[in-house]
Formats: sequence, structure tokens, C-alpha cells
Amino acid sequence: MLFGLFCAGRLAAQGVQDPKIVSFEVGPDQVLNYPSTLANLPDEHTTFIPLFHRDSDEHESDDAPRPLRYLVFGASRVGTSNAGAVVLTTTDLHNFDFATSLGYANQVFSSPVDFTTCNPAFDTEFDENYSAPGTVLQDPTRPRGNFIMLYEAENHCPGGVRQSPFYATVGFARSRDGGRTWPSPIDTEFGGPGRRVVVKGPDPEPASEPMPAPMGDAIPAGFLERNRWGESHLYVSYSYYVGPGGHNDGLIRVARAKLGDEDSDRWDSERDRNHPVRFKKWFNTAFSEPGIGGLDTGVLPALGCPGRQAQSSIYFNDDLRLYFMVYVCDSMVNNGLAAWFYSTATSLELEDWSAPQMILNSQFAITSCSGGGEQFDGFYPSLMTPGAEQGHLRLTGQVFFLNGCDTGQPRAFTSRTFTINVEP
Repeated sequence: MLFGLFCAGRLAAQGVQDPKIVSFEVGPDQVLNYPSTLANLPDEHTTFIPLFHRDSDEHESDDAPRPLRYLVFGASRVGTSNAGAVVLTTTDLHNFDFATSLGYANQVFSSPVDFTTCNPAFDTEFDENYSAPGTVLQDPTRPRGNFIMLYEAENHCPGGVRQSPFYATVGFARSRDGGRTWPSPIDTEFGGPGRRVVVKGPDPEPASEPMPAPMGDAIPAGFLERNRWGESHLYVSYSYYVGPGGHNDGLIRVARAKLGDEDSDRWDSERDRNHPVRFKKWFNTAFSEPGIGGLDTGVLPALGCPGRQAQSSIYFNDDLRLYFMVYVCDSMVNNGLAAWFYSTATSLELEDWSAPQMILNSQFAITSCSGGGEQFDGFYPSLMTPGAEQGHLRLTGQVFFLNGCDTGQPRAFTSRTFTINVEP
């Protein structure tokens, strides 16, 4: 697996100029076919992992063509199960089936308690009520099949009292068999080996009082980069919910961790001894604050629209040699508007993002749902280019997203094509 290499400086020294983006646009909605038992697909970002025949156990001779198929990790319930990770497969990016032929259960990861209930045995657990993937990735520093999951972890039961607002953290889990099995829930505030908190807000979860508004670090999506020195860094973009009484600036946050450095004996605190993959949050001008409890600041220079940024994800465009951040910009007014926006950067180390621009044809009304939450034709946009490596884009590709209510029905797994137009 290859990752975004910092090569723009070398090419610039050779006199090669980067093309200028003229527009970034998407096409009309495309209806997808997928199992009807997936009650709320997608409920977070969706991961597409390209597989060749050697990956999918369909062995052929070395000279035979190797058509591509995709392993898809999504966030959903299956029927009445608890929220978690479901595994699908597709060859045409239009028809999706459960990946049972590849040895996967329909659902491979979940929270210990249903979204609407509390259980005294798990009320202190960081992911008691919701554990659903934002991104699943191969760890490049470990043997093939060692997968990492960054996931949305929610507790709706402070002090054992069920409520709608949540306390969110970014969860981290490992699988050694290609994502077929994952660690079970661990009933502690920070988790334990294989399944734990890695990014947590500076404000602790209320011990007993109900929260009138969401709190914490939420809606994560990950990106893997190998830099010029061969080091592998895992980046996660996320939203910060300040909770009641605070001012939310509405800006996307980013944290990162160096992989393959778990044996280091340098730790930020005694607590971090149980969390060998150590994330650092971006704060002002550097990745300087601890992932657990540290302060953070937004990475983009502007909102893009009056309101807030949410549901972000990071990619590397192989044609343009630029990093892209794509997110939903919500006007935050009743019956207002929302749209997809993008920003570009030359360095994730420096977080030198450009002024955000709207993705054309992505703006639609955002309205209230009858059962709570909001309805929008474009939640959780997840981009991919057929034939490109995971997390990498070309000038064309597809966006997969939720069309519907973010916390209820109706909802549908949908896609659009995207095109990035550049100067000749």
C-alpha cells in the first residue's frame, strides 16, 4: 500500500508547475442497491479498500487479469442490532452485498448497549451506546491484515441517566485478521489494549448531571501518510463540541500519531502508558497538545459558509499532488442550506490549508426531521477514485454519502460522480 509522498518540492525544482483548479463539481444523485436489513447506512464516513484477486482468495494464475473489487466498511445497524461496523463488497460501486464470501460476518463491531438504554455494568465506558467506524485502514508498519479502525465513540448515560446529547471521543481499535474480528468492549473510561480512546476533549464527561448539548471530539475520519523520511503518520480530522455554556467556533480539528513507534519509553503522562499509539492535537501552529485532554484549534483559515464545518475527511490527489479536505458546511439556521466544501494543502505537517471553496452542485436545503435531527442530501461525504489506492484521488471519482435524516428516517446510501477541472 502506498501513501501520499511529499514530492511537490522536487518537481518544482525541476521546473514543473502545479495545475490550477478551475472548479470542483459533482453530478446528480445515483441510486445504489444494498441489503435492506442495513437500517441506517451510512451513519458515519464509509471506507473503500481496493482488493485484487490475491486479496479476496480468488486465486488465479499470475498471468490472469486481476479485476478489482472493494471491501467496504460502513457504519450501520443490521436489523435491530446495536450500532457498529458492517462489511460489504462490490465490484461495480453500484451493487453492494454482505462480504460473507470473504469470511466476514454482516456486522463485526458494535457498542455493548443499545443506543436508547443504559446499563450499570457499562455506564463508565467511553463507547457504551455507540461504536461505529469513520475509517478502517491497513497499518503500514505491521504485517498484512493488521487493520486499524478510527471510530465514533459515544456515551449517552452520564451517571446512568439516559439522554439524547452525547459525550463523544475518538475510539481506536485493532484487528489482526483483516477486519474480521475486533476486540470486545472494555468497561473503563479509557478502554484498554486493542480498543481505547485516543482523542478526547479537554472537558471531562459530566459525572451525573444530564448534558443539554453534545460534548467532546466527534465524527472522525482517518488518513495515512508516509513522509519523505519513511515515517508513517495516522491523521484524524474531527469536530469539537464544546458543550453547554461554551462558544463553538465551528472549525474542523486535526490530530496525528506516528505509527510503528509503540515501543518508545517516552510518554506524556502516566495515563498514556496504556495508549501506545499517542496522538497529538494541532494547537495554533503545531501538533503540540496531547490527544487525550489536550487543547486544539481549527486548521482551516475560514468557515466557508456562515455556520459550522462538520463531517470532514482528508485525501491526497495524485494528479495535483495536493491534499484535499472535504466537509459539510451547515448554515445552522432553521430550514437553511448546507453544501460540500473543499480546501487544499501542500503539507499535513504544516496544515497549510487554502481558503475553502464550495463544491459545485452540492448545495441543498437542510431541514428538521420529524423525529429529531436534520435532513440533508449529502451527510458524511466519502470520496474515492476507482483504481486508485485507498485515500487517494484523481481528477474524477465518486462520492458516497447519506441522503436523509442523520438520526432517523428516511435515509438512503447514495452516490454522485465528482470532477475536478484544471487549467490546461
